[in-house]
Amino acid sequence: MLWDWGWLSLDDPDLSLWIGILAVSLVLGIGMSWSFVRRALSGQYDVDDADEE
Repeated sequence: MLWDWGWLSLDDPDLSLWIGILAVSLVLGIGMSWSFVRRALSGQYDVDDADEE
């Protein structure tokens, strides 16, 4: 999208590599922490968080 708008040039392969690494790390980071984000927003516990006694 940034390339389509003309804000970003993909002529430099090093810059393209860093942008790709940043995009993948953001997606993985959000995916791995989604349980914590959902619990904070909803106030509900996950099944794994409940204490079984």
